[in-house]
Amino acid sequence: MKSPLFMAFLYLAIGVVFTYLAVHYAAEYGMTSIWTIITMVVATFDYANAIRYFALNSHLKRKRKK
Repeated sequence: MKSPLFMAFLYLAIGVVFTYLAVHYAAEYGMTSIWTIITMVVATFDYANAIRYFALNSHLKRKRKK
């Protein structure tokens, strides 16, 4: 298994890419386009997972210190 910090940065990077795509699709097709909505949902999912992995990394660090 990869480290939680690596996975957090991976999800963060993927979230940034999908955010860029969402902005691009919104400018091209409008805010209510299906592709804009799908990319925004995927970016939100990726950011949420990144936050979870950062929290998991913090939890594991605190547990190792005890």
